[in-house]
Amino acid sequence: MSTQPPADPDRHAREANEVARASHRTSTRITLWLGVPALVVSLVALIPVLQENDRNRKEADEKNAVAAGEPVKVSAGVSYDGPGWWVGETDHERRYDRTPFDVNSFDPAKPSEGWLNAHWTPLNSTGVAVNVLAEHEKTTLVQGVGISDLHCAAPLTGTLLQPPGTGDGGAEAVPKDMALNIEATRPVTRDLGRDELPGAPMRGQIALDQGDQREFVIRFFVKTRSCAFRAHLVISSGGKTYHVKIPAVWDSGGKAISDTFQVTAAAPRHAYGTHYISEGVTLRDTGAENIVWDEWNRPTYEPRN
Repeated sequence: MSTQPPADPDRHAREANEVARASHRTSTRITLWLGVPALVVSLVALIPVLQENDRNRKEADEKNAVAAGEPVKVSAGVSYDGPGWWVGETDHERRYDRTPFDVNSFDPAKPSEGWLNAHWTPLNSTGVAVNVLAEHEKTTLVQGVGISDLHCAAPLTGTLLQPPGTGDGGAEAVPKDMALNIEATRPVTRDLGRDELPGAPMRGQIALDQGDQREFVIRFFVKTRSCAFRAHLVISSGGKTYHVKIPAVWDSGGKAISDTFQVTAAAPRHAYGTHYISEGVTLRDTGAENIVWDEWNRPTYEPRN
């Protein structure tokens, strides 16, 4: 009697399946190895597309950021040469007589530009020159100047000062002059008259396309009081109105260091305890008899001794 196990009826089918699976695995490995170079080539070709998409996204983000921001960028101008005369509350001791004035310094502790801004107040008018650069894609309209946080008191007395002249920067393009009487019930932006006083109300608007830059010289006047205030440009862009801050004081590097303007009217009867005038870059005490006042309370030094 035979002792061999019975024949496996599924043997041939299993063997056929294993052979097929082995063949499939070998074919898959060959396909994968052959596909790697093709994949690398595809990825390399995709890199410029991804980079271009990234650049487009960044440009779109930057464009949207500009559109969402203020319509103009304000920087320091060069065409305003500063107040001609200043007033200080103290210094009746005449301690600055014959003292040099350092026109290249911003040190608030010695006679200099920084000293003026820290301790003295412009007489009759103050101002600033600003460069206005249009940022928005659509046309920007500069409509005028507004003031806020206005606080006024009696005119300052004490010491009258004429520092050395600073001159102007000699701008190539003629700046747009604006003038405001800040004591008016409703201060209106005006043209600067030939007499260096506020003239007729400014008519029209200044249009700036994206990338255009225009310099503005803005002057503020008082007649009877001493005032402190802030100011802003009134800008229209894309159907919206913006109030863009105007810095009052810049440092030597063109950085805004204060947004508060100060100005004082002349003292009653022009009564000052001390009078300084500049001789070159040296301050000298002079008597009141050497100061002549015009009908608008503007002083002129006319030595009589």
